[in-house]
Amino acid sequence: MAKASKPAAKGGKKKMTKSAFIAHLQDWSAQSKKEVSELYDKIVATVGEQLKKNGEFILPGIAKLKVKKVDAVKGGEKKIMPATGKEYVTKAKPASKKVKAFAVKSLKDAIN
Repeated sequence: MAKASKPAAKGGKKKMTKSAFIAHLQDWSAQSKKEVSELYDKIVATVGEQLKKNGEFILPGIAKLKVKKVDAVKGGEKKIMPATGKEYVTKAKPASKKVKAFAVKSLKDAIN
């Protein structure tokens, strides 16, 4: 049985994948695909390290990334689902950290 194909993105445009992005950078530079891939992986690792260390990282001209702490949520509350009217019990969620991304002004100006 064949797999169903994914529907096209709005407007029929495809989003750029990691491999397509690396291939695009390789075409632009004189580096090999392996070198570009290693550089990309190093950038991703550096961003992760800086977010863990400082809680914030700025990709100049692109975005500002921040770590946001999310508090734990108690479970066990009985609530009613508005759509169906059925009663359910909420689940507990542990505290966690989320990464928020904010576009910098120069990127906002570039797309407008």
